[in-house]
Amino acid sequence: MSQKWMKTDFGFCTPRGQVDARNLNFRVAKQLQTRFFGYVFFWGWVFIVTTTLVLILKREVDMSIPSNNTTASGEPAPEDEELELGVVESYTVLYKIMKLKPVHYMIAILLTGKLAFAATDGMTSLKLIAMGIPKDRLASIAVFLTPMQILLPWMIGKWTAGPRPLNIFLLAFPYRIFIGGVFAALIWWTPHFQLPDGKFEYSVYFVWISGYMFHQLATYSMFVSMMAFIAQISDPRIGGTYMTMLNTLNNLGGNWPVTVVLAVTDWFTYKDCVVKGSKDVLYACNTKVLADQCAAGGDVCEVAIDGYFISVAACSVIGILWYKVFFNKLKYLQKIPRAQWRVFPSRAVAN
Repeated sequence: MSQKWMKTDFGFCTPRGQVDARNLNFRVAKQLQTRFFGYVFFWGWVFIVTTTLVLILKREVDMSIPSNNTTASGEPAPEDEELELGVVESYTVLYKIMKLKPVHYMIAILLTGKLAFAATDGMTSLKLIAMGIPKDRLASIAVFLTPMQILLPWMIGKWTAGPRPLNIFLLAFPYRIFIGGVFAALIWWTPHFQLPDGKFEYSVYFVWISGYMFHQLATYSMFVSMMAFIAQISDPRIGGTYMTMLNTLNNLGGNWPVTVVLAVTDWFTYKDCVVKGSKDVLYACNTKVLADQCAAGGDVCEVAIDGYFISVAACSVIGILWYKVFFNKLKYLQKIPRAQWRVFPSRAVAN
């Protein structure tokens, strides 16, 4: 495996393929499910049946290696050739990876970096649906974003395939925080353009499509940048195991903050029971029991303080602090010789 391959193809093709696969398997399937009810259900069963047949009929060959320096046949392992590891060996290697000092910093970055965007990413679409924007209209916005998502990795490939791919990540991070504030402003602005029949003017959809384009520009720049860096630092002899672990942590770092934010946002939301047709506040209706009581009396339980805006503000502040703390650390991680990321020492290392 040449150094040139490690620096270009490995740092470019991996994020390139992930972006295309993500669009094909998520965006396209989502559109088909919207138009053909049961599409995902059908292919879900196809997946279950095929994987079950593989489990029953397929027999794996033991390709595990007797040592770190030899192949299954006992011959010396070629330099940088990917090793065939058994289950026990794979987890042993994972443990060794976790012990590497640079990986400690990466784990902290991957698990906490997306907390800054949790409220925006996890709640904005839910707020739009609650306002009355149809789900299929919201899903259709993704169609306009797909060309940009496909072209973006090619556009920034020159930088992500180089020795400092995280520079794109660092540039996009504050921009994405700013977009979160823009989305909060748009959420406040959107209800003012709702028509009497509950629908929205086409200009509202145009504004949101434009907003999501700028949002995805930052999101995918960070995604491609991080994937390129992970591909570069992964030990080529255990590339699949190494990258899978870091990608799993990266995905986990994007999911747990959204779960937490969705759980706590109601704590920041305050509602008042208002006399229908007036602004007279009777009492707070923050619980379901009080909200039902308000509705039973013919009154309206209105949101006085929306927790969405508080959550976006809190996440943005956390993001600014995170950026200040980890900015130099991310710069430092790019400068670390690639040899320090490896579990198995190599004579020829791509720096």
